[in-house]
Amino acid sequence: MPIRIVMLLFCWMISWLPVSAEDIPVRLEASFPYRLSSTDAMPASPGSRQLLFVSLDHFNRPAEPVSITVSLPEGLSAVSGEGWSLDQAGRIHMEWTLPADFGNVFEVVPVDVSSSISEGAGKVSISVSGPDYEMARDLDFTIRNVRSEEKAKAKKGESWYIQGVVVPVNESGETDARLSANTMVLPDVTLENMKHRLTGSPIDWTAILARPDTYLLLDMRNPQRDVRQVHFKAELVDRGSGEVKEGLLSSSEDGTIPDHSSSTETDFLLNGGKMQTAVIPLYANPFTLSEGEYNLRITLSDGENQKITELPLTVVKSRSVGMVTTAFSCFCLLLVILSFGKIRKTMLHIGARGDIAAALFGALAFGGVVVPVTLAGDFLHVILGPFSGLVTGLLSGVVQYMLLMSLLVLFRRPGVTALFYLIRWLLSAVLFGRVTPVGILLTAVSIVVIEAALYVTGFYRKEKISLSYGLFISLVLGVCDAGITFINMQQLMLFYRLYYADWFIGLYMVINGLLYSTLGSFLGWKTGSRLRQVMGS
Repeated sequence: MPIRIVMLLFCWMISWLPVSAEDIPVRLEASFPYRLSSTDAMPASPGSRQLLFVSLDHFNRPAEPVSITVSLPEGLSAVSGEGWSLDQAGRIHMEWTLPADFGNVFEVVPVDVSSSISEGAGKVSISVSGPDYEMARDLDFTIRNVRSEEKAKAKKGESWYIQGVVVPVNESGETDARLSANTMVLPDVTLENMKHRLTGSPIDWTAILARPDTYLLLDMRNPQRDVRQVHFKAELVDRGSGEVKEGLLSSSEDGTIPDHSSSTETDFLLNGGKMQTAVIPLYANPFTLSEGEYNLRITLSDGENQKITELPLTVVKSRSVGMVTTAFSCFCLLLVILSFGKIRKTMLHIGARGDIAAALFGALAFGGVVVPVTLAGDFLHVILGPFSGLVTGLLSGVVQYMLLMSLLVLFRRPGVTALFYLIRWLLSAVLFGRVTPVGILLTAVSIVVIEAALYVTGFYRKEKISLSYGLFISLVLGVCDAGITFINMQQLMLFYRLYYADWFIGLYMVINGLLYSTLGSFLGWKTGSRLRQVMGS
């Protein structure tokens, strides 16, 4: 009982004590330059970027708004941000709503220190205005050029540095075993580009650039436990010339592509830990950036120190179109295998004369197309480079379709096209060893596409082929070969990791596919008609 009486008297005496500023249930904490790892005052170096830390702790009060004003001396300027505003005098204004009962609100503001500021002491003034209280505090700091000291520490390995770089990773920084190391996969925009060129419709940049193409993981070491903002910059460098290539984007939030963009730039914060990882998204323009081997140059800078590292990076494009065309080719191969019975009936129907003619024309296609293209193709590639196919296409387009059309005019029956291509492929496989997946699939696609086109256009049902119909069927075969050329090039890119620009694919489709094959088919129709007269049929 006496103890209770003493405690009541003690509480009554305390209640009569005067209330000082320290008793205000809102506590202000501020620091400049802010260092998480140290409570001692640290100097600010001219030309650097420092952090201003402001925090309010709220005790046993309802939710209420507060206004904070920070005045910076001459030579210091705040960096604009989302959590604060700047007036014309350079003062920082922050409007906060403190939570009810208990809570903490804080903000970290980057402040640039002018490179021309004089060494000495300075002062940052902070004022807080609440519903029924006001607080003010001055933060004393020192300006001292510590650049030489930082460089000396960096040489000793005491400054922050890059321990390693991992690419690609996901947004959580985890690697994917299905993706090769040091690889960036760009989306396949072939269909989008073709749609834009054919219809003139605008490209949906937002859909293309909505997600990063890959993520990069920075493994950092920070022995001094610094807390500072670091600027990240990534560039793609040509391995041979060292030239910075266009293609990387700094941002794609608004769905626009900057002109001549060649880097991805962003900022992140060193949090004061000895070890830290940062996951950085990389955006790229799939229309500008080409596939190939590059060096990814990463530059990190905090205003005082700069670290540069490079790592090899392979840029590839996802093959969604290639996968679709390959699936279609496999379907065509299955149809050819299932049609062997009908091909055998065709051989019996056309008789020995037809079979000998099909074998002869297939052998002529092998000797007049495959052999010259194989022997002279490499030589022409040395002289003409990627355009050598436009020369060899005279054989694979004009000569081959002239022979095929001549054979079809002589023996108009489903399955003759299959005999022609199968004999040609068998001779290539036996004499040149060309038993490749691409060769097998290309043969199957050629058989199915041409046979289907001839059947749909009524070629097999025509009693007599007139000049107008001969021109029409020649154009149909030219369109078919343009499609076969597109499928073949997509499969080459998928199987052999090649890259063809869209304009290059279009050029081959128009010249090698449409032009050469239409011309060859028309010449074949005329040749076949004359052969029918000679044969008397």
